[in-house]
Amino acid sequence: MTRCLSHDGRGHAFPVEDESGAYCPEHEVTLLCYGAPITADDLAPEAAPDKFTK
Repeated sequence: MTRCLSHDGRGHAFPVEDESGAYCPEHEVTLLCYGAPITADDLAPEAAPDKFTK
């Protein structure tokens, strides 16, 4: 289950979610899902956070 992050930092589960994405009408957030999740290896070395490159 994917979580929608709210301004208070607590977040909640997206109320509408299927294989193509998720939507939160309360926060007007749309999350589109396609392909496999990215990993540190997918990032360019200069874009990767330090914790992934050390």
